[in-house]
Amino acid sequence: MRTLRYLEDLTRLFYPHQCIGCGYELYQRQQRLCRRCLKELPRTHFENAHENYVSRLFAGRLPIKQGTSWLFFSKDGLTQKLIHQLKYRSNIELGIYLGQTMGAQLQKTCNWFESVDVLVPLPLNKRKLAIRGFNQSEILCRGLNNTTGLPVEEVAVMRTVHTQTQTKKSRIQRWANVEHVFDLLDTGHLQNKHALLVDDVITTGATLDACGQVLLKIPGLQLSVLSLAVASRF
Repeated sequence: MRTLRYLEDLTRLFYPHQCIGCGYELYQRQQRLCRRCLKELPRTHFENAHENYVSRLFAGRLPIKQGTSWLFFSKDGLTQKLIHQLKYRSNIELGIYLGQTMGAQLQKTCNWFESVDVLVPLPLNKRKLAIRGFNQSEILCRGLNNTTGLPVEEVAVMRTVHTQTQTKKSRIQRWANVEHVFDLLDTGHLQNKHALLVDDVITTGATLDACGQVLLKIPGLQLSVLSLAVASRF
């Protein structure tokens, strides 16, 4: 036991395990954020209200059963820093941790996953997937699976068209950019199921809407939407 603790202390000396948010040293390997940064995460608490910003975003376009985002996203904020670490620094362990933490808090506050049958990560185009090496939405789903036990369905729908980045596009351009880019593949596992479509950040909701419209062609499927974050525009 003493030898193990000595090795752990030695490892921390040469490879310090630090909070992604503030750089504070962490003493548990499974942690990615310190208690202060966890407390300071900009929670939306949308899950406590059926009629919230996310559900209203899709009203009249995409008939979802429920929708929420866990955090607010703002430029240069903590949420942006975390998502940047996941998407552009390939910090997959952080993505799994965020999915687990999001799932645990949503379960604790309102048992948000009670009627959900399956998790569906928003697909990436094959070209972007090859460049990045992973789908950040699938990584979040892996974390959600660790907490909720819900299965992850990755083959029902695919992104067939490589689109330009949405980052600098206007709201209208974003909707036009993602029309007709998704196709159904193996849908047998989703028939008559309540599927939760998962993404990292919602801005206009255009991409989720385009994918959701295709998923709703599956017989008997009910759809809900969850994202790690939503852009703070209100």
